[in-house]
Amino acid sequence: MGGSPDPAPRFAAALDSIRTAVFRSDAAITEIPAPTRVAPYALAVEAHIGGSHGEDASGSFVLLHDPDPPLVWDGDLRVVTLSKSNVEEEMGADPLLAEVAWTWLAEVLDAIGPLPAALSGTVTRTLSESFGSLRSRGAGVGIEVRASWTPPTADAGMHLAAWLDFLARLGGVEPLPSGVARLHAHS
Repeated sequence: MGGSPDPAPRFAAALDSIRTAVFRSDAAITEIPAPTRVAPYALAVEAHIGGSHGEDASGSFVLLHDPDPPLVWDGDLRVVTLSKSNVEEEMGADPLLAEVAWTWLAEVLDAIGPLPAALSGTVTRTLSESFGSLRSRGAGVGIEVRASWTPPTADAGMHLAAWLDFLARLGGVEPLPSGVARLHAHS
């Protein structure tokens, strides 16, 4: 995964942590063009994970680095994510859906250490109805979570792995029980 040709040392360390991290085997991850106007250094990936009930989740993870960051970042690295999934109608009708989704994100981030600084975001629920020849599809409920945070260290690989766990949960993949580790195939 790339970035700038001559990245700052802290951003280079963050990139190395992503290159050496082990990610979920059920996640399809692809590097995409990173935003160029938000920070001098950036890396962006998109991911897709299939769920167990026909849902799937997809989104993007952007790592930004600015040696002279905006004060609101509360650090020189910033992660910006977009996560989307279709959910079952029953779950989509739950008035606590947004709070539950945000709690899932906080839990996966808390599992890797102290919560990052300046965690913020929005959760949006969407309802789509089909008409005409598409009427047989019925209604669909979706959820979209936009979040950003400042990692306390340059270990961005850990944050990408945590975000992938969140994406899986959003897509209906049950989390592993406490104390159980996911097995990874070695190349």
